Amino acid sequence: MSHRTFYIEPDKVHGKTAVLKGEELHHARNVMRLGPGDEVELVDGLGNMHRAVFLSISSAGGELEIKSTETEDDPSFSLVMAMGIVKGERFEWALQKCTELGVTAFIPLITERTEVKPAKPWPRQTRLEKTIISACKQCGRSRFPVLEPPVILSNLMPFEYDLPIVLWESGLSPPLKEAVSDIPEPGSCLLVIGPVGGFTDGEIHHLVEKGFIAASIGPRIIRTETAATAGAAVLGSIFGDLG
Repeated sequence: MSHRTFYIEPDKVHGKTAVLKGEELHHARNVMRLGPGDEVELVDGLGNMHRAVFLSISSAGGELEIKSTETEDDPSFSLVMAMGIVKGERFEWALQKCTELGVTAFIPLITERTEVKPAKPWPRQTRLEKTIISACKQCGRSRFPVLEPPVILSNLMPFEYDLPIVLWESGLSPPLKEAVSDIPEPGSCLLVIGPVGGFTDGEIHHLVEKGFIAASIGPRIIRTETAATAGAAVLGSIFGDLG
């Protein structure tokens, strides 16, 4: 029923009833042509997936009866992705794919080589949050990753995580699998990915001095969004629920 999965704001659920509003209502009513009696899944972003049936639906709202609720467990391995901001749809694509791979939070990263320094508030924030919600609906996640506001690289705090890693394309860095081979099962990981053009030598030295483990994704120079998805897949297969 993945094509009938909708995001419901938590405050729109009251006991055994729920009310669908906004863009999700428009999609259900005007695009999918759903009506009373149709069954759907509702995810609230906090880990709850409700199986529900429409009682009524109009331009004012869709009233649903909740038949059952399942709660997604907290992940045993929390993977936070700090990724250098890139132009266009490439950043959006990375968030979509990394959400499917199980990343639990995203930190847009401002570095020396970041192509565009974001304004405050960041205009892309709302669109990217919608991308994450859409990816969760597609892959069956009811607990949505958090999208943090953009952060300056020097403000990252590795001591908040069991395993802080920075991907660096230098031949001096060991492969990611090798770099974490002796690490006991971590509960949390911060994976840092550079922007177009990568990190400067000064930035890498600063991160390593702060406690980050430098690792590579392989012998090839790859795009920022490719490195992000590859890193998430490797770490997810070692410590998470992939593969």
